[in-house]
Amino acid sequence: MQATRKSRLNLNINLICRHLQLNLNRFVALLLCLVALPAAALDSPVFYKVEYQQQQAYLLGSIHIGQADFYPLAQHIESAFKQSDALVVEADITQGNAAALLQQYGVLSPEIAADVDATRKTYCQGHQAMCQALAPYAPWLQSTQISVNRFAELGYSAEQGVDAYFTANKEGKALIELESIQFQFELISSFSTETQLQMLDDAINASDAEMLDLIHAWRQGDAQALARIMEAQAGESDEFLEKLLWQRNHSMTQKIIQLLQGKAQNQLFIVVGAGHIVGQQAIPDLLRQQGAIVTRCTLLQC
Repeated sequence: MQATRKSRLNLNINLICRHLQLNLNRFVALLLCLVALPAAALDSPVFYKVEYQQQQAYLLGSIHIGQADFYPLAQHIESAFKQSDALVVEADITQGNAAALLQQYGVLSPEIAADVDATRKTYCQGHQAMCQALAPYAPWLQSTQISVNRFAELGYSAEQGVDAYFTANKEGKALIELESIQFQFELISSFSTETQLQMLDDAINASDAEMLDLIHAWRQGDAQALARIMEAQAGESDEFLEKLLWQRNHSMTQKIIQLLQGKAQNQLFIVVGAGHIVGQQAIPDLLRQQGAIVTRCTLLQC
């Protein structure tokens, strides 16, 4: 993994140097190319410009965990955010009554308690306090919390996730939801017991390498790798792909089109999970079907 990352970063530096040499004198270009750039400045997550009916938006694929060296993101992403009038996210986590939502959608059914205990038995031997705290909750919610905890053990936190970063730095920008926290709770809690137990098993048994592969693919903007990871997470569950990705891709696309048609803001900055903008029935492809011009943005051009 490290060799791949290093070669990709070297490629980006070479491209920047060539670009500078075309526009600056040789001495200045050489000095700039010798400056060590921070890692995040050379990352290039999947990022698009969307044009529709004389309106413009930017669409960034995010991951919901991160660490300090993610930020600031690459200049072309940060500049687009700064120039935008509104931040559009899947859901505003500050809204909604968390306790009520947990009680309505997150409680463990006694009928499946034994299956849940069996699925997490080995994991709980080394994480007794966490498992005790999670015991009252449904397997989908336990899987989410265990994933967050495992990423934390690898040095990544939800507080430094990409969507959280932009929400914290939106300043005077309007904040618009494509969905809502309640919608997401209701959706995931509707998954079958089999799918929820699979989610729990995956959260426990995914290797550290697989988890780090997700972060690496995101930072490098490797759309094909991200799509493969999402499909692998789905396993044999049609429910996961259909309900968690594809159906939501269609509904979020329609909401984006409506926002652009409404013309309430001059420029939108849209942040959704990276799994929604790669692979089959991805939001960029669905936007194109609606007549939008969608352009992949990189460090050097958009």
